[in-house]
Amino acid sequence: HLGEDGEYLILPSYPESIQDQMQSTFAQENALSRSAPIWTYSNSGPRQIQITLDLHRDLMDDVNIGSSNIQLQDGEDYVDTLIKKLQSIAVPKYNLSNKAVEPPTVAIRLGNEIFIRGVVNGGITVTYAKPILSNNKYAGVTVSFVVYETDPYDATTIAKNGSFRGLIKGLRKGMGLEKER
Repeated sequence: HLGEDGEYLILPSYPESIQDQMQSTFAQENALSRSAPIWTYSNSGPRQIQITLDLHRDLMDDVNIGSSNIQLQDGEDYVDTLIKKLQSIAVPKYNLSNKAVEPPTVAIRLGNEIFIRGVVNGGITVTYAKPILSNNKYAGVTVSFVVYETDPYDATTIAKNGSFRGLIKGLRKGMGLEKER
């Protein structure tokens, strides 16, 4: 799911591995007459997920044409469109009405285990690999990026939902996972 415009893409494969990371920081305070320090909570997060997708143009076109709500431009395939959409989330949108810079958001769901909504920080890396197809495009494409979670969650929510937190009904509809009734 890319941005507020409701576009979503479906990928027929999963990353080989996913790193779902969230750090917490506690300050150590050494009190007089104690043999162990007192730990004071400072902060947690943000949660980060490193995603690397290995894509093959032939497989993407066969599986995904008609599965998502993305419109392909003339001369482009599903991988071209995916790369353009992902690269666009690495730069901000400019809201002319209030002269503000708004970071674009992305929502990523991987199966029924991992979901994150946030911003891409650190950019998008695209690596092209041979063979070259008859349309003079590389058949293999690897896309890598890190999503930083923007919504805060408490310990109870994380204990209940784990890495699948934040997938609300409105997003389920926007991602084509739930039909309107």
